[in-house]
Amino acid sequence: MGGATNCPETPRQKMIGMMYIVLTAMLALNVSASILEGFTMVEHSLRVNTKGSENRNKNLYAKFEDLYNRNPAKIGEWLTKAKKVKQESDKLYKQLDDLKLLIVRAADGSKGNLEHIEAKDNLDAAGRMCLDPSQGGQGHGKEIKKSIDSYRDFLLTLVKADTAKISLIKKTFDTGMQVGHGGEKMPWDVATFEMMPVAAVTTILSKVQADVRSMEGEVVTYLKGMVDADDFRVNKIEAKVIPSSKYIIQGGKYVADIILAASDTTQRPEVYIGGNSESGVGGTLVDKGHYERVASSIGDQKYNGYIRVKRPDGSSKVYPFESDFSVGLPSATISADKMNVFYAGIDNDVSISVPGVPSTAVSASMTGGSLIKTAKGGWVARPAKVGQECVISVIAKIDGKPQKMGAKNFRVKMLPPPIAYIPYRDGGGNMMKYKGGEKIAKQYLLGISTLKAELNDADIEARFDVLGFELNITEAMGTSVEASAGASFTDKQLAYIKKLAKGKKFFISGVRAKGPDNIERKLPPMEVIVN
Repeated sequence: MGGATNCPETPRQKMIGMMYIVLTAMLALNVSASILEGFTMVEHSLRVNTKGSENRNKNLYAKFEDLYNRNPAKIGEWLTKAKKVKQESDKLYKQLDDLKLLIVRAADGSKGNLEHIEAKDNLDAAGRMCLDPSQGGQGHGKEIKKSIDSYRDFLLTLVKADTAKISLIKKTFDTGMQVGHGGEKMPWDVATFEMMPVAAVTTILSKVQADVRSMEGEVVTYLKGMVDADDFRVNKIEAKVIPSSKYIIQGGKYVADIILAASDTTQRPEVYIGGNSESGVGGTLVDKGHYERVASSIGDQKYNGYIRVKRPDGSSKVYPFESDFSVGLPSATISADKMNVFYAGIDNDVSISVPGVPSTAVSASMTGGSLIKTAKGGWVARPAKVGQECVISVIAKIDGKPQKMGAKNFRVKMLPPPIAYIPYRDGGGNMMKYKGGEKIAKQYLLGISTLKAELNDADIEARFDVLGFELNITEAMGTSVEASAGASFTDKQLAYIKKLAKGKKFFISGVRAKGPDNIERKLPPMEVIVN
């Protein structure tokens, strides 16, 4: 099995390797058993070499611990992996030691000693302990092969970003088909243990132990190097001021983070909006990190994503982020000084806004009535009593704290008196309103049925119900009054209107109406001129 290429071999190590190869070849040629003494020399050299690796690894772990004590947050993850490598290495090393002792005692008896092997040329003990039960053995060879494979695969999971390390580990712990004594290929356990003298088998297993310690050092050194893998190179450092807001209300606070921003102009990070911010999958790539978004709906808007940055080792690191902003309707409150009036009994529309503050962060209250926020973001004031004064106070939440933004007084007046009108349809079928004082075609009067009332001010919306009215009837016998108890014309009134000739006129008087303030009013009379 190969050694670590990252650590140059000393002349002594090269000599040990050459001796191991020569002695193994001589075994294949059935050389005299006296050659087996050479394996004792190799075995001794392997132990010295392994001891040196163990000392180097010990110093390596000590440096790792020292780094951890200085920066636990940064080193913790890698030190945990390094300790796992030591644990798995010690476990396999001991298993190999136990197998060597088992083989020696199978040859020398229960008091067999690894330091002084008596039956070095015993060709039966290794096969009896390690071959498959179907071949007359106890199967320990397959067990140790399984452990070596498991150890190899474990190390591969730790260096998956380094192709050179991957190749070295696979080559060092190759337990695939091997070339046997006669040149034919055979399973690793058969090639290693069948008809092999005890001295050769123990040396082979010691070589595996040496490889374990060597690869342990290689992988731990790699992990130590990965401590700085998340440290990115920068070639540009500049000061940045990031304010929480550039619009400040008097009495508020200006808050800003002043930082040093470091960047690498040779390699821009990839910024994605949306997608899976934990795994760094999906989302929309933002060119040069410049994010634009059309504010199509009002209210609080949230977004998230991630930034992907390449590490020095070629892998990527994902940094998730999330943020939010508020969108408000474009608005301006414009009012004349003498228009601060509310009307009792109706909903008075009020516009309330604070420049630079979203409507969701603005609240208001009113004395002398109620103030209600509408679904569309506006406000409706409902005064309680005519003659009193209402005061609207506005509060805005800025940086999470409520702040009084101001107040305004409004006088409460009674609704102005409405005027009566006759609804009718013209020749085109359009609904029209006749308010008297002008001529109206008789044909239009033939289709009327009710009398209605409304305010003569188009800026004030209020519904009025006509409670009754009178129509003055002039006949040969004199003038009489025909009263209606509601908004509808009586049959007698309509019959009289039908008989009127062009140029005649009649009066509607005594009109009574009630509005949303529940106050009954007497309306001005209406002169109707028949054309």
